[in-house]
Amino acid sequence: MIGKSDQTLKRVANAARGQRLTDSVLILPFVGAILFLLPPMWPRASEGVAAEGTATSTALIYLFVVWAGLIFCALGLALALKRFGVGRS
Repeated sequence: MIGKSDQTLKRVANAARGQRLTDSVLILPFVGAILFLLPPMWPRASEGVAAEGTATSTALIYLFVVWAGLIFCALGLALALKRFGVGRS
């Protein structure tokens, strides 16, 4: 009898973990959109005075790093979802 309740607790814990992972996957595009919208809010460097703002090259490097980071986050979450068997009946 104790073995069945222990298995049930493990199953419930895995289901809760899978739900949290699914929620993380669903939130990831919104986090990416917010991160992509940050560079237009940065102050721009005026002609000849680069110390006052952010250069365009810096903003492009930031966007590339965010893009790559989102890809790796999505990959990690996909592998975690596969490991926990979320979505399988």
